[in-house]
Amino acid sequence: MAIEFIDEAPTLEEYKEMRRAVNFMVLSDRIASNALNNAYHITTVRDNGRAIGMIRVLSDGSYANFITDVMVIPEYQGRGIGTQMMQRTMDFMKSTLLPGETIVLYLMSAIGREPFYKKFGFKTRPNEVWGAGMSQWLTRKD
Repeated sequence: MAIEFIDEAPTLEEYKEMRRAVNFMVLSDRIASNALNNAYHITTVRDNGRAIGMIRVLSDGSYANFITDVMVIPEYQGRGIGTQMMQRTMDFMKSTLLPGETIVLYLMSAIGREPFYKKFGFKTRPNEVWGAGMSQWLTRKD
């Protein structure tokens, strides 16, 4: 195994295949391409060149940032790759700050994966400090 963490996006085909492998929602080529091209930061994990995981950050470069697409294909799960991706991403985001600056990192955890993110300081919502996290999926049907 020659595991590498590379700060660049996977190809469109690799991205869609990893999403399929971890049972994420299927995206059109247009939406998937936009996801990759408009990310603030992406790390792709490769084993001998094969894309086996990735993490993506969305941001406008200010205080609000969203971590998404945290995925490691099944045959590589349980080897600490997701932990390394998260730590590298947390370190990268911290490196964007000047002394005294603060930003917020948001994410939506899959059910049952909350303990993984709590290791990095993420708090479950709703809570009495930040209230409920909310989301809505939109589909155009015509």
